[in-house]
Amino acid sequence: MKVKIGTRGSKLARLQARKVAEKLRKSDRGLEAEMVVIETSGDRGKRKGTGVFVREINRAVHKREVDIGVHSLKDLPTELPEDVVLASFPERLTPNDVLVSSDGKSFRELSPGAVIGTGSPRRRSEISHLRSDLEFKGIRGNVDTRIKKVEGGGEYDALVTSMAALERLGFRERADYEFSFREVVPAAGQGTLGVVARKNDEAMDLLSSIDDESISRASICERAFLRELGLGCKSGAGAIAEAGKELIEITSVLHDEGSRKTVKLSGSEPEKLGKEAARRLKD
Repeated sequence: MKVKIGTRGSKLARLQARKVAEKLRKSDRGLEAEMVVIETSGDRGKRKGTGVFVREINRAVHKREVDIGVHSLKDLPTELPEDVVLASFPERLTPNDVLVSSDGKSFRELSPGAVIGTGSPRRRSEISHLRSDLEFKGIRGNVDTRIKKVEGGGEYDALVTSMAALERLGFRERADYEFSFREVVPAAGQGTLGVVARKNDEAMDLLSSIDDESISRASICERAFLRELGLGCKSGAGAIAEAGKELIEITSVLHDEGSRKTVKLSGSEPEKLGKEAARRLKD
């Protein structure tokens, strides 16, 4: 059997797609996996906003140009095309946010007025809550490009990204500070790979064989939280769920008009728990 895997062309995206291909081959020794690079409007810089990096890949799945699509789950909108479903959550690396500084300084060692590169409202709000004396500036490009901009000095003193991205790129040692969940709550789905396929397609059975149950339960909880809250990855909201054998624990945050609201809950039903965390934040 041959499976066509749709992916963006960035180094990180291709590494993620290769990881899925590797897992599929281990599950089915006779499988042939072909990667199909799809340039998105977000990559071309023509469009901004939620979903610009994933829409074309999902469309290619819908049109049967590829069989599956590999995404960073945090970039994937909660609403998908009618016949496209999230079929597998095969891997989650360290979801914590981290600081990469230009001169090796830790977060607390940054000078007042230091410029932090990030375009995320959540990261800006969370970090400002910890230190109000820092400045923020949007930063464009893939993760490896952003790191080079910080290392070049001048424009940015530091960058905030996810540990998962550094791990996948082999840059883990570049993290100068790792924020705890108490300090900075990650974006829902951060660090997780989400694989989409067409409903009732034969690829669904293949993907079920590489699905990780605990990651799946945590991811369903986080996405239910976002869906109920009605906000996307570009909002000031964050959520991280950790699934044990029976219980799931979710830590969530919402920044609204200068206030930081947090809710921490546990339960056994992922969808119900995520929705309840969102409702309590809204209340």
